[in-house]
Amino acid sequence: MPRFVKSLTSYVREASRIVVFTGAGISTESGIPDFRGPGGLWEKVDPNDFHIDQFLSGETGRRRYWLRSTEMYRAIC
Repeated sequence: MPRFVKSLTSYVREASRIVVFTGAGISTESGIPDFRGPGGLWEKVDPNDFHIDQFLSGETGRRRYWLRSTEMYRAIC
């Protein structure tokens, strides 16, 4: 086994917490639907509602942003 693998193994065993950053595909492989695929969130809402320009455009844009954010939060939790 290469030395760096042994070192990594040691770090993982001794760690109290581990964070792993992966690509978007890891969630879909696990059965979590993505935003853009069939049945994804972007079929239900307009992704432009989350763009900063929409938020800054006025009260209507901000209301739409907060409404969509609240809906997304419920779906995630």
